[in-house]
Amino acid sequence: MIIKYSKNINHEKPINPLVVAEKLQHIYHESFDIFNELILKPTEIKSKTIDSYRSVNFTLKSSENMPLVYVCVETLSRYTLHCSMRIEEGILEGNDNVYQTPFIFRMKIYLDAQLLEVYDASSHIIKKDKKDTQISPKLLNPVSSEIKLIKSEFLNRWLKFLKQTGYTYINNDK
Repeated sequence: MIIKYSKNINHEKPINPLVVAEKLQHIYHESFDIFNELILKPTEIKSKTIDSYRSVNFTLKSSENMPLVYVCVETLSRYTLHCSMRIEEGILEGNDNVYQTPFIFRMKIYLDAQLLEVYDASSHIIKKDKKDTQISPKLLNPVSSEIKLIKSEFLNRWLKFLKQTGYTYINNDK
């Protein structure tokens, strides 16, 4: 049996794809600006300094005794970066009743267009094999614009939180 149309059970208006695209574009730019301030500027990663593939790992630390944030940036080309960010896993310091799930964002950063696009947000870390990459196979999976908007909004709010709570770059493995 082939179903051509489905009922709108909640009687919601369909989302206009142009509105979703505009929101995504805005969030991509805003997230890039925050990411640039938190990560790219302190690590001095710019298109001019990229000449070959490299993977750089570093940590962000809060001045308010919050969990560490681990960041891996990979240079895919002169203008394209891949990044994974995750919070420190385990029990939050000073509160044995709150267990924090390790959550990881994977994203592509386009330096020339100044966009940050999330393609994966999950609660597990890719198993390390012989590769030194954090790129997820989910990069190739098609995703709806609505799902991209949800993931992008979530990352955007997290980046704003990191900025507001005083997270700063503390080390680098160059």
